[in-house]
Amino acid sequence: MGADNNNDNNNNQIDISAADEDKRIKKILLIDTITKECKSSDNEILQQINNAINKGSKLEATILSGGYANYSYKVYISDKPDELCIYAKLCFEHALWNPDKNSHHDLQRTVHEYEITKTISSLIPGCVVPPIALLDINHNDEYMKLLITEWSKASEQFCHQFIDGSVDPRIAPKIAETLAVLNTIEDFDPNFNVTSKPCVLDLFSNTYIPRARAASTTDNPNDRTEVYCSSLGEDVIMKIVHANIED
Repeated sequence: MGADNNNDNNNNQIDISAADEDKRIKKILLIDTITKECKSSDNEILQQINNAINKGSKLEATILSGGYANYSYKVYISDKPDELCIYAKLCFEHALWNPDKNSHHDLQRTVHEYEITKTISSLIPGCVVPPIALLDINHNDEYMKLLITEWSKASEQFCHQFIDGSVDPRIAPKIAETLAVLNTIEDFDPNFNVTSKPCVLDLFSNTYIPRARAASTTDNPNDRTEVYCSSLGEDVIMKIVHANIED
């Protein structure tokens, strides 16, 4: 038993070390790629960053979130972290949240994210942070997309508010306006981002359905979602789930 436990601990240490090394390598790739882009870009913010680097300042990056399908970073000039900064998202071909480890998470999703944010930011300025660039990175046969946008001055990332279940009255109207404009664009391609569907549908089949069924049949709900699901019952919840998948 002692030997088995030691082996488990060693394996965990190896996994953690590998993850840390992966983060380190990707951070170097990110900074190198952005530094090169700053040298040739006509974007005003990237030009300012390039000027700062040429004067001896250092470009740094801090991971904000991610790891399952991407890493999100704050990229900034070291001596002006809140004045001269951008947002960057490094996207991967595989989504680690998917139980099917062979499932491909098409990187065209990042191209579409760039295109749609560029469109919306031009239609309703101030509702979506404008994108700056979309770049390709290929390292040891690992193909990635790097999305760069202007830095949002928001007090907190919306994803954190969403996870906490809070509603921010400052941004809820902006989200509503953004969705309204997005869904009323004329001649919008119905197949936009269609290549992301297979990976998402895998998630429905392998994760969403069993969790929804468990939540709707539990006798001891742990949170308000399970309370609501169990009050509706399995038949209703499964109808909702399958209607969602079909849609």
